[in-house]
Amino acid sequence: MSNEITTSTHGNSLTINGMGEAFELAKAMASAKMVPQCLQGSPGDCLMVIEQAMRWRMSPFAVAQATSVVKGKLCFEGKLVSAAIQSSGVLDGRLNYEFTGDGKERTVICSGTIRGEKKPRTVEVTLEDASTENVWWSKTPDQMLAYHSSRVWARRHAPEVMLGVYSPEEFDTPSNHNRQRSDDVIDVEEDPRHQKQVTHENDKEEKEKNAKNLADELINRVQASKTLPQLENLIGSPNYNKYLSEVRKVLPKWASTVEDNVEVVRTRLQNTDHQNDAMQEMPE
Repeated sequence: MSNEITTSTHGNSLTINGMGEAFELAKAMASAKMVPQCLQGSPGDCLMVIEQAMRWRMSPFAVAQATSVVKGKLCFEGKLVSAAIQSSGVLDGRLNYEFTGDGKERTVICSGTIRGEKKPRTVEVTLEDASTENVWWSKTPDQMLAYHSSRVWARRHAPEVMLGVYSPEEFDTPSNHNRQRSDDVIDVEEDPRHQKQVTHENDKEEKEKNAKNLADELINRVQASKTLPQLENLIGSPNYNKYLSEVRKVLPKWASTVEDNVEVVRTRLQNTDHQNDAMQEMPE
């Protein structure tokens, strides 16, 4: 039985043609003692790793070695995510990192040019906003800032690379417990805090900053959808449309980015449904 899954890794002979071969590889991976413990004995989780590796055009076993499970989510190490962005084909060249400032004011501007475009797209991340209690933020702050900013850049400008992808450090405790982390996911149905976003600030710069934060949170919520009904319920909710409208008033391009994420996630979930149907039809 064959379907749309077809891949080969760079520079070696590993190929996967069809869901049947992918599932056989998942069973073999689950029986291996050298894969992370979270994948041992779980062909279903291994299949998720294989599917992600195929999207990134990487070796499934190399990707497996950089995975873990945090709070029930499959996570990928920061260096793997950065490598995936570079090898995705979305970039013309490589991501560039420009560091300025010291201490908590240490800042990185991550920039990259999307293939077919001439002007680079950028994001700016500060150590104070991004750091957590993970010891590596004090040992190698610039490296951690680079990993963090590359994820922010991809989620904003190339969401198809980051669908459903998390890194373990995203679940670490913020170094400043009293601030809200930029990557926290909002509950658009119940969280009243965001009613003050955009509309309660007179300063243009502050309004734009709030709109960007709100757009990022909406994107995270969209990307967290695991089923088509869940996605449709989200984008059909009054609060979601209210917040999206607030973003559109201040930053129309960011509102368009949110909507682009919706379409990418919808396509991904539709493909997942087709793959699940194909697995159910496979003979024992």
